[in-house]
Amino acid sequence: MKSPLKISIRIKLTVILSILMSLLTIFIGIIMIAHERSSLEAQMRNMASTITGEFASDSKMSLLQNDRLTMNLLVQNVLKYPGAVNAYILNEKFFIEGHKELAEVGIKYYGSENAIATVSGPHPWLISADEATLTFASPISFKDTRVGYVVMSFSKEFIKDKIAEAQKKIAVISVLVIIIIVILSIPLAAELLKPIFLLVRGTKEISLGHFWYRIPSGKSDELGELVDSFNSMAAELEKKEIIKGAFNRYVSPHVADEILKNPDKIHLAGEGREITILFADIRGFTALTRRMPPESIVELLTRYFTVLTEIIFYFNGTVDKFIGDAVMGVFGSPIPTEEHLEQGVKAAVVINKIMIEVNRLRAKKGAVQLPMGLGLDSGYAIVGSMGSKVRMEYTAIGDAVNVASRLSGIAKGGELLVGEHVFMKIKDKISCVKIPDVNIKGIEKPFTMYNIKETKESWRPVIDDAVNTTLLKMRKEGIVF
Repeated sequence: MKSPLKISIRIKLTVILSILMSLLTIFIGIIMIAHERSSLEAQMRNMASTITGEFASDSKMSLLQNDRLTMNLLVQNVLKYPGAVNAYILNEKFFIEGHKELAEVGIKYYGSENAIATVSGPHPWLISADEATLTFASPISFKDTRVGYVVMSFSKEFIKDKIAEAQKKIAVISVLVIIIIVILSIPLAAELLKPIFLLVRGTKEISLGHFWYRIPSGKSDELGELVDSFNSMAAELEKKEIIKGAFNRYVSPHVADEILKNPDKIHLAGEGREITILFADIRGFTALTRRMPPESIVELLTRYFTVLTEIIFYFNGTVDKFIGDAVMGVFGSPIPTEEHLEQGVKAAVVINKIMIEVNRLRAKKGAVQLPMGLGLDSGYAIVGSMGSKVRMEYTAIGDAVNVASRLSGIAKGGELLVGEHVFMKIKDKISCVKIPDVNIKGIEKPFTMYNIKETKESWRPVIDDAVNTTLLKMRKEGIVF
């Protein structure tokens, strides 16, 4: 099925302007023709009235002298006027005394006898008017005595011919005007639609993510205001995209979108809430750095941090900070969520599995291992923007943060340590081993710890999918340890 033909708005506006101006030209032409007709009719009436009056004056002496030859000559002469088609000289009893046809002479005139007999007022009189002719009559008087009449008929064809001639001229002028209008309408339409075309292009640029795009502003009308509004919108979108780009460095795209959709959810001034904190730290990395050049250390850490960030983002967590070779991840902040503990534990398990695979690959190549210890805790903490007037960062502080950090420091390579209260919340979802209690700075009693080994069946599909997705992305991006 063929798609419907698309007609440019420029063509549409050109056609509309041309039609409107053409209709206006035709309307003006009609008015001009009507005025011309009225003017010609008035002129003809005046001319006919004048000719009839002069005809009556010229016929007086010949009628009184009963000089029919002269009267016939007068009739022949008066019929030479444009539009005159018939003329009569009548006596006082309405018998024809002079006419172009001699056979008519002596016959009584019945054309408009009653009209002539009853008409009054200034003469000549219009005694008959139809579609074809106008007939005028004027009395012939001698010393206040009416001795006869003259009757003249004028054809309206004269007017029709003049009107037709005027119509032709107006038609030619109209066609020329329409052609000129069409020619002028194209650049006029283009100029009128220029801001609209710029807006169309602008929306396409914005849809492609080019939020830096701006439309040149020059008009001070409504279209100019629309252009200014578009530029303001683009500027806000650009700012939003910059903010989103900044957020994306620390939170997952999903969390960044949520933050931008609902900024009110973020309390930068600080608030208390339940969150889960994860610390991941490479064991013995300080000693390892002594045997490696600085460039190799930075490159290795970059790959390591990239993988851990991907996993934390996968479970909608936030990368709070990098501390040396350690990563601090937070779940449930800045966007609150009831599943923060579940997300944190799953992320920690996936990190452990990924690092086991990384170390297997490094062992295969004869490279040094990167054993990792993980510590996780969940509980009440203060989250918000903290720091100095010069530099601030969005972070979390509290006992849960301290405990997670201490557990990470205690954990051996491959261990994921949690406290008893975390264990009690997720014990149905995990398999773990209790390890000997330890004394943790800041906690008076010996601290009970558990090493999470594996998740149970209900969480396993999510864990496996996260592991496979991360490994696939590592291979695509060429991240090799």
